[in-house]
Amino acid sequence: MKTAFLTGAVATALLLPLAANAWQSPPVRPLVVGHSDNITAFIAQHDGNSDGRLGWEEFEAFRRQRFDATDANRDGSVDVEEYVREFETRSRQAREQARENQITQTGRRFDALDADRDGRVSRAEFDASGERVFAEGRKALEKENAELAKSGDAATERAARAERRRSRMELPSAHTGDGFLALYDGNGDGQVERAEFDRARAGQFERTDANRDGALDREEYLAEFRQRLDQHYAALGGGSDKQTRVRFAALDTDKDGRMTFAEYQVSGRRSFDAADRNHDGVVDAADAALPPPARPARTAAGR
Repeated sequence: MKTAFLTGAVATALLLPLAANAWQSPPVRPLVVGHSDNITAFIAQHDGNSDGRLGWEEFEAFRRQRFDATDANRDGSVDVEEYVREFETRSRQAREQARENQITQTGRRFDALDADRDGRVSRAEFDASGERVFAEGRKALEKENAELAKSGDAATERAARAERRRSRMELPSAHTGDGFLALYDGNGDGQVERAEFDRARAGQFERTDANRDGALDREEYLAEFRQRLDQHYAALGGGSDKQTRVRFAALDTDKDGRMTFAEYQVSGRRSFDAADRNHDGVVDAADAALPPPARPARTAAGR
């Protein structure tokens, strides 16, 4: 089931509560979308025995459990309200877990910035980190620009990447080219000049230094991050009831208002085959090492 973009093992997929006498729900797994582009996350979500390999039978068993958990009234099929309710609950729980994980990671970033371990990040420590961020961000952007130049339509692909990034639960990271732009490209020209970067970093430090004492303590650092994260989540909105209903309609191929497991597995087969890039019947690290297939070129009429 397609959801908002989640990457890595940050977001955790949970299911609707089941009745006391119901069968055991599937194990906790990362909730991701864009499976064909994130093979590692795809494996993590469905790998029941945690061996780093995912065969069709294991994948189908996970999908069977997910389907049965969604079938709240146990009639052997899923109606649109069951589908929407399960997805909304799972999305909300994933978002809550993602938020906690990101806050924890931000605390670790504070510790890394605090080079002298005095519990405060001075402007000098903050700027030293900025030097590394700028160098790594420019390198990531150059690499991404080189990749985009091969796409045939760099502007369209850049816009598509930006849209996917805006849909993710994580805030932008300067470790990626598009994240570096999102954080520091103030004039939107697709580049990050040094003066532009310095202005953004200075603004971040000033915004974070709530008590204006010239240094950042842990609570100030976390509070600024929480505020940005919550603003990002507010912009994302809910789980998109309308889109979820559209997905249900696409899965319900006979249009009888009820989705069978066979109908559900049509999309499952597509997802598995897309992840199995070397077509050996198993999704594993070998597939993750391969580039995703090229997307069909968009015609002017199709844009």
